[in-house]
Amino acid sequence: MYIVNHFLDKAVLGVDVPDNADDAKTNAATGNGSIGAQADLCTRTYGRKPNFVLVDMFDRGNVFAAQDALNGVA
Repeated sequence: MYIVNHFLDKAVLGVDVPDNADDAKTNAATGNGSIGAQADLCTRTYGRKPNFVLVDMFDRGNVFAAQDALNGVA
């Protein structure tokens, strides 16, 4: 079983906080920094897609399109 923490943060005063301004990009199915890109990295590194992807702010961006893509649902 593979679990991925897909949180893209930014440093504010030396502390990592969620980069909410980029939620649409971070929670996308494709593109640089997206859930899809992270799943592709897992596939290349470990030979399989993750079973679970943990995200910040699931209601921002298109997390469900990324889920459908990972599950092969059109």
